[in-house]
Amino acid sequence: MKHTGRHTGAFLLLFLTEGDNYGGKLLQKCEEELPVNPIDSAILYRTLKKLEEEGAVESYLNTTTQDKPIRMYKITTVGKDRLEDFHVDIEEKMRNLAFFQEKYTKWKVQNND
Repeated sequence: MKHTGRHTGAFLLLFLTEGDNYGGKLLQKCEEELPVNPIDSAILYRTLKKLEEEGAVESYLNTTTQDKPIRMYKITTVGKDRLEDFHVDIEEKMRNLAFFQEKYTKWKVQNND
């Protein structure tokens, strides 16, 4: 099955709680830290754009550390509220997924599969 990255915003906001960051570094964090990574660069930048439009993140150009300015992202108060919403949503999904796993396992055992 193909993963859709439907919780990309949640992961990006969570990583931004660690401090301001740029897209390439956020993508690297997804690749290195997520157990299953459904996020590619197109999904990441679309999600950052959407989060910025919603007011969950703000971006700015950092000109202090590089020859070329780099677009940095930081979480906002709206983003912290949105992160809490993601937390509740994911907890509910986890309960449903645990139910599925339990029910499926019982079915497999009953059918000797």
